[in-house]
Amino acid sequence: MMIAYHCCFDLTYFGWADWPMLVDARWIAWRSAIVASFLFVVGISLALRDRRGTAADAGRFDRSFIRRWLQIVLAAVLVTAGSAWLFPRSFIYFGVLHFVAVAILLCRRAPRLGGWAVVAGCAALANGLLWSDAAFDPRVANWIGFAAEKPLTEDYVPLFPWVGVVLIGCGAGARWTGARSRLAPAMRAADGVSARPMRALAATGRWSLAIYLVHQPVMLGVMGLIAQMR
Repeated sequence: MMIAYHCCFDLTYFGWADWPMLVDARWIAWRSAIVASFLFVVGISLALRDRRGTAADAGRFDRSFIRRWLQIVLAAVLVTAGSAWLFPRSFIYFGVLHFVAVAILLCRRAPRLGGWAVVAGCAALANGLLWSDAAFDPRVANWIGFAAEKPLTEDYVPLFPWVGVVLIGCGAGARWTGARSRLAPAMRAADGVSARPMRALAATGRWSLAIYLVHQPVMLGVMGLIAQMR
C-alpha cells in the first residue's frame, strides 16, 4: 500500500495525474490506514522482541537494539536530507522514521503492561485526536502533536496521537505471543501449505527499512527520466 500510495503521489508530482491527495478525505484516510498498520506492526515487533528478553536485561539496552535503533536514526537523517533537496520548503523533519526512532525508546517495555498498554494507547489516541493548542504549532514543539494547524511538510507523524497505535500494537503483540505456543502446530501446518509465498512475504518484512528508503528514489528517478525523454 505504501508503494502504491507513493506512486500515486509521484504521478501528481510530475503532473501526470490530478488527484487531491492532500485535501480529499479518502486519500487522507488511505494514508492514515497505511501509517496505522505500519505503527501497529512496530508495537507487535516490540512485543516479540521483549518476549525473547529476560528480567536480567530489564534496565539496559542490548547491542542489537542499539544497532537497529541507530539504523533507523540514520535512515531518518537520510530522509530529512533527501527531502530538503527535493522539497526545500516542505522537507521532512519528523516523519514516520523519526517517529519510530522516538517511539521504540518510549515503548520498549510497554508489552509488559499487557492489556494496560492497549488502554494507554486508546487514551493517547483520544488525546491526540481531540485536543489541540496553537502553542504546539511551532516546529520546535509540533513533533509532539496537539498542533492546531498541520505544518508544511511532506510527511508528518507526530508523537500524539500515533504513539497510541504503537502502544495498542504492544498490547496486542503481548497477547499474541502469550498464545503463540498453543497456536504453533496450526502455524507450522500453514507454513507447510504455502511455504514459498510465506517466505516472500517474510522477506519484505525483514527488509522493510531498505524498501522504505529505496522505493521512492527509484520511482522518482524512473519517472524523472521519462519526463526528460518526453
